[in-house]
Amino acid sequence: MDVLSFWCRMKQRSGWRAHRCVLCHDSASDGLCDGCLADLAEHFTDAANSCPLCFRQVAGGAVCGQCQKKPPEFERMWASVYYEASVSGMVHQFKHLGDMSMRRPLADLMRRHAPDWLDTAGIDCVLPMPLSKVRRLYRGFNQSEELAESLARDYGWQVLPRQFIERAHKPPQSTLKSDERRRNVRNIFKLNKTLPENCKILLIDDVMTTGATLNELAQTLKASGASAVYCWCLARSQLKR
Repeated sequence: MDVLSFWCRMKQRSGWRAHRCVLCHDSASDGLCDGCLADLAEHFTDAANSCPLCFRQVAGGAVCGQCQKKPPEFERMWASVYYEASVSGMVHQFKHLGDMSMRRPLADLMRRHAPDWLDTAGIDCVLPMPLSKVRRLYRGFNQSEELAESLARDYGWQVLPRQFIERAHKPPQSTLKSDERRRNVRNIFKLNKTLPENCKILLIDDVMTTGATLNELAQTLKASGASAVYCWCLARSQLKR
């Protein structure tokens, strides 16, 4: 099956499942039934006991020692859920199998557990985590872009166009260890257009593990004139040992 046929098939599947829960297949108007939504709410992150800069679990929500020693380039981080089953299964269906019926329920999880700083951050525009041209061609879409556009419609945000920034093609971060991830993302982003002066940008990503890619992108944006960068991820994964 070629890429176009696969993509059309996934679009059709999304339509067929529009009124069914994506997990249990019971009746649901927005992709998740009340029972499954209640189960997934148990995966909401404990923001009150997470570092505000990397979202590692820290009692009392203080800045962790690692972030005190080397603060990230972005101002705040937020993850809506922990990357655990059934969330990980939904993300896999969406990201790697192109199942677009997962887009709305995953974005809804983000809306239901949104950053507590969102109303005061003064966001000017939103930037989905870019994919390289090679990876986007292979996958057929950018999962972070789909989430960002869904959220932007609700919040009234401007989404920066895809051509705004380029990402060099490198091995997937998920295949690398922590120290390798930082080296893998050095200087991978290149801006093609000028940023609005002193703009505050919200980065949207699907899964955050070390935060290395977000940090590299924030550094590139600030070097190009952004006054502040915030990060909102669907899920927070645990580091591999």
